[in-house]
Amino acid sequence: MNQNLVNDFYALASLIPPEQVSRYLHAQGWELIDRREGLLEEWTEPAAAGREFDSEIHLLPINDGYRDFKRRYVEFLTEVADYYGIDAHELSHRMRLGDADVLLFRLSHIEDLGDSVSIDEASGVLRVAHRMLAMSARYTASPGKEFTGRMRPEAREYIKNHVSLGHTRRGSFVFPILSGPRTGKGPEALFAHRVMENLAIGLHRVQDLIDDIYPAEPDEFTPLVVALAESLQPFAKVPGLRFVDISFRWAPGRGLPRRTPDRAVILGSSSIRKIGASGARVRDILQNRNGDHFTLMASRAPVDSPTSSSVPVLPPTENAEISGQIISLQIDDRRIQNWGTRYSIVIRSQSHDAVLDVQIPVNESDYQRASEARSRGVATTAAGVLSRTDDGLLLEGEVIFDGEWSK
Repeated sequence: MNQNLVNDFYALASLIPPEQVSRYLHAQGWELIDRREGLLEEWTEPAAAGREFDSEIHLLPINDGYRDFKRRYVEFLTEVADYYGIDAHELSHRMRLGDADVLLFRLSHIEDLGDSVSIDEASGVLRVAHRMLAMSARYTASPGKEFTGRMRPEAREYIKNHVSLGHTRRGSFVFPILSGPRTGKGPEALFAHRVMENLAIGLHRVQDLIDDIYPAEPDEFTPLVVALAESLQPFAKVPGLRFVDISFRWAPGRGLPRRTPDRAVILGSSSIRKIGASGARVRDILQNRNGDHFTLMASRAPVDSPTSSSVPVLPPTENAEISGQIISLQIDDRRIQNWGTRYSIVIRSQSHDAVLDVQIPVNESDYQRASEARSRGVATTAAGVLSRTDDGLLLEGEVIFDGEWSK
């Protein structure tokens, strides 16, 4: 490697801390095989599905107090760049996109085509991906509406500005599709994350259509499941296709969504055809129940208010927003396993003349900001997924202080 390229990697090592590299590798499917807290991590390259190979171990130094830290760190960054066949500038660009969720389509053929795919087939995959994301965006913005007509503004904004095509990786041809604004903050990031969560849940439920065991009683996800079943059908016509592998990589800062399965969806041509036939039957059932329009309203489960005898109607589970005073600050280590944090706050909000106390998990920084907001008596807003648990109402999302999204 010439000196200019070496200097580029030294410059990159000064800009990006090892912790950010570690989060990027996790999101890209690399395997962490050992960690020595505060010292180093050992990683192996992501294995291509259906292939077995021995991957060498790459050592990521963490402690910059060691004399040879910079040299070893540059060596590690160079190895990662070599794996993807890119330079230091491109590696820096990819790591800055680490706040995006990623939707992955991998096509495996009966005949190994190496690292290429026909332009017609690639166009078909992108059309399927675009349709899936558009339907999930429509569903996320309006759970009770049809998948036709004009998109809601937030869904249009998402498709136009916050979906992009990433770079391919080694092995069978892979289409990485990045979801979310590059900042990874604000209401647009929250909406984009909800779109990907709904898409993941819908795709996993699609698999039940293979054996025609989709629940007889439709729920709020049924229209999305049926629409996704239809959108998969072009893959059944791809010549020589063994299977399509659809998986997700979740933004490192958010982690795996609580309700979302973490297994890839792997479908062969025959399974895709069965899904199409079963989906059409479910669609007919819905149309017979609902008339000419294919629509199913999202459930709105009434719950008892903890401080009132009236029964309020909650907003839709997805994209709920509440505002009110912070009435409680809680620290509970038992919550870490489920929430990924020990901190939570409780906001008291008015809804349909009833009072709702809603618990929201937060990070340590937002916990401190919430403490200040409570002491000043400032109203606080939270937006995200609202659900009922054994302990009451829980909202998982983001908190707004003084009109600005938390950082």
